[in-house]
Amino acid sequence: MYYFDMKVSKKSFLLIFFGFMLIIGLDAQMRLAGHNNFNVSAGSGQSEIIINAENSDRDIAVWMNGTIVAHVTPRSREKIIVPNGQYQLEAADTTSRNNQWAIGTKRLITVNANSNSIIIGMTLRYGALLSLSIQSTSSLGGGGVPVATVQPNPAPAPTPAPAPTPAPAPTPAVTPRPPAGGNTIESAVTRSVNVIIETLPNNTTVAVLSISTNDPDLAIFVIEELAYYLVNTRRYRVVDRASLDAIQREAAFQYSGDVDDSSAVSIGKLLGANIVITGSISGSGSTRRLRVKALDVQTAEILAMASEAY
Repeated sequence: MYYFDMKVSKKSFLLIFFGFMLIIGLDAQMRLAGHNNFNVSAGSGQSEIIINAENSDRDIAVWMNGTIVAHVTPRSREKIIVPNGQYQLEAADTTSRNNQWAIGTKRLITVNANSNSIIIGMTLRYGALLSLSIQSTSSLGGGGVPVATVQPNPAPAPTPAPAPTPAPAPTPAVTPRPPAGGNTIESAVTRSVNVIIETLPNNTTVAVLSISTNDPDLAIFVIEELAYYLVNTRRYRVVDRASLDAIQREAAFQYSGDVDDSSAVSIGKLLGANIVITGSISGSGSTRRLRVKALDVQTAEILAMASEAY
């Protein structure tokens, strides 16, 4: 009888052990990407990109230039080691449903890796990922941005009378170049934004609100391209996408919907913008047209308008 109990106990132990290992294996198999080793450091010509999901209650999936590189568990961080360069980093909240991962809307941020450590934070609402941001950047040395050293000051020499300082020349506008590839939506966007930035005053806050079209994905693409070019002129403050998302829900308008001028002005005031940009895409097939206009939030005056075929 004693021998029989020992056999049963051993069998039970083995069943529990292998069942536990099977559960762990299934969990690892279900994940969209394996865990990254946080203790690994970047080498020469490499950078560290740290995904900070400490404020997230959901798993976060991360893509780099279209390839998934991390699956971050809630309230944790993961480090990604990359060669120096520029990366399009995307992230989305994920939820496990019926042994499959349901992926939320991807959010995009451009990351310049130059032998540095970059912490990517995230803004969430009700568990959903709204936007990504760079929380901090620090040099790792070995090819990054050099840190200036303080040299001892020599004995001061007699200071001559200062010469008259000429007035600084005005800074030329940074104009985006139309992309190669013929008459495409990308080239229509750059031509439109060139018309807009020739008119808008410097140091104003701009919100790109909506593009009216029956294709919501195309509307978001055009909005993000317009915002990208405006930011890179370094002449304007562009309203963050997360703020636009919040106002979108509260004001019940869609990126692909038609927003009239009075509504656009009201939304611009809520966002703290001086100028709002709206537009539309019309036509079909080989003949389509992108129209974009900029409105003064205080006067509702149309400051600039572009109409480009593609």
